Amino acid sequence: MDVGERRENDLRDLLPIWEGDTVYKESVFVLENALGELRPHRLAYPIRSILSVRSADLRTQYVEGRDFAVNAYGELEILRDGNIPRLLWKDYRFPAFDASCDENMAAADALGAYRTGDLFSDREGMRAWQIAVSYTHAPGDLYRVTPGKRGRFPRFLRRLQGEKRATVVSNGDSITYGWAASGMRDIRKTPFCKPYNEMVVDALRLRFGAEVSHVNCSVSGMCADWGLREENIARVTAAAPDLVILAFGMNDAGVFRPEEFTANLRNIIAKVRASCPETEFLLISPILPNPLVAFTAGSSIFHYHAEYPRALLSLEEETDGVACANVTALHALLLERKQLQDTLSNNVNHPNDFMHRIYAQVVLQTLLGD
Repeated sequence: MDVGERRENDLRDLLPIWEGDTVYKESVFVLENALGELRPHRLAYPIRSILSVRSADLRTQYVEGRDFAVNAYGELEILRDGNIPRLLWKDYRFPAFDASCDENMAAADALGAYRTGDLFSDREGMRAWQIAVSYTHAPGDLYRVTPGKRGRFPRFLRRLQGEKRATVVSNGDSITYGWAASGMRDIRKTPFCKPYNEMVVDALRLRFGAEVSHVNCSVSGMCADWGLREENIARVTAAAPDLVILAFGMNDAGVFRPEEFTANLRNIIAKVRASCPETEFLLISPILPNPLVAFTAGSSIFHYHAEYPRALLSLEEETDGVACANVTALHALLLERKQLQDTLSNNVNHPNDFMHRIYAQVVLQTLLGD
């Protein structure tokens, strides 16, 4: 693939899922159920025609009629005698949690464990059983839930349009650090999908012909109270940012009530603006995690996630130069049709390549509108 073809593919990946009649490289997780069945897969839209079905790394192409079929309801059927890998139920749901194995996590109900495992440079994790489906569909507006809020970013957009120069700082948890986009710096595996914030910065460079520098201060496992520490505020302000992406929440939601989470973000904004008064902020609500797995048997990592978007929107309403990109809302709509495992890299809480692209689409629509 030459540079021009790769750029075309990168731009195509950022076409919003709510626009047009084509979805590219939508992920599907192939798992036999407890009865040994391969049930049909519903995608974001009913399939009209298949463009391609490939392995998650895009290296292997599967054949319609031999490896898969599309049924009368527009659902994808994995053919049992075909070549598409599938995870067996016995290798997915375990009778007991093994703390010595890093590819399982305790069940939230304390009854056994579930298969987990992220994408790393030396292993595939759950991606081994995911495929990438490109297809056409009847146009629809089900996923048109992201309003444009470019009016919230007057200075940042002036910098891009007029001075052709701007600085973006990302600060958040593991998702914004980059896990588990295949192209992140700690993974670097085909198809080399960049983390969502890098895709956003690339798109801004191309859209405005501007020099956009990007500093990523994110650290895995962190909550917004970590972002409040003076040394972390200093790292952000040292870059003199025009835009700060604040993308905490995945970890916070198991600890902090929405009111506490909002207060922490409000204080981060105030501390940054004490040194950089013109900085504008994009707040990102996270995807939803898997409520069936837990870090401690009998607990759950699913808690306040669904409530956080309302908290972020309240912060947007009360503060100039602040807007919320509601990724949670779009993820929830996708889950009305899709399996949660279709959207996660680790079966816990990290987005896969497809969902990193969804993040980027929501962020760009929020920043720029149509």
